This record gives sequence, C-alpha cells and structure tokens, in this order.
Amino acid sequence: MKKNTKGFTLIELLAVIVILAIIALIATPIVLNLIDKARKGAAESSAYAYVNAAEKAAVVTLMENTGVKLAGTTCTVSDDGKALDCKDSSSSSVATLSLDIKGDLPDDSGTITFDDNGSVTDASLTINGYGVVVNSEGKATISTSSAGE
Repeated sequence: MKKNTKGFTLIELLAVIVILAIIALIATPIVLNLIDKARKGAAESSAYAYVNAAEKAAVVTLMENTGVKLAGTTCTVSDDGKALDCKDSSSSSVATLSLDIKGDLPDDSGTITFDDNGSVTDASLTINGYGVVVNSEGKATISTSSAGE
C-alpha cells in the first residue's frame, strides 16, 4: 500500500502560525512607533510652514500699512486657521493677517508673537493634536503629545 505524503501536518501548520504570530507581536510596536514619529514630524513641518506664512503676511502688512506696529503683539489663530488676529498688550486689535498656506492648519488654538521687523519671536500651535512650539530661531519642537496616546 502506497502512503500519500502530499500536504502539511497539523503540527507543521501550527508551528508556522506561531512563528507568524511572534513576528507580528515584534513588528507591531515598531510600526506604531514609526507612525507616531511621522505624525510628529508632519506637525513640526506644518508648524514651520505656518510660521513662515505668518512672517510673510506680517512683512506684507508692515510694508502696505506703515502705521501698523506688530512688535510685542500676540496674534491668535482664527477658527479656520487661515488668519491671525493680532492684538497689542491693551487687547486692542492691531491687524488681521490673512495667511496663504496649504497643508495641515493649526487646530482651534495657537498664538504667534512678532518683533519690530515682522519676524516671529515665539509661536505656540496645536497641529493634528500635537502642541508645537517654534522659537525665534525657527526651530519647531513638540511640547505635548496628542490626547489618547
């Protein structure tokens, strides 16, 4: 009588499944960490682009309106993220800067402070759930993690 030796035994199949499960358990945290790093990097890049757009809008406003002084003003991000409402220390409106920017806009919060020349001295934005701080040298860093992580 000839024995049929085609196919795999149940033990062989279980061994393969166990090996695949172990690989999945090892790879999952690595992939999730890479995704989180990519999101943080995207938030930092978006904050950098947003600050650059704010500086360009500030310079244009300063050139067009010589009476406007942005030094020491704190500008708040609008609800749609495409404008900055700038107020001085007495909470009087100084200017509204319209920003031309594509990409991820700040969430519902954020402030930017300017100097005499329209350069950003400090920016604090929330983009994609990450708190991002941009210093006067233009370096963006994540200050807080998104909720639920």
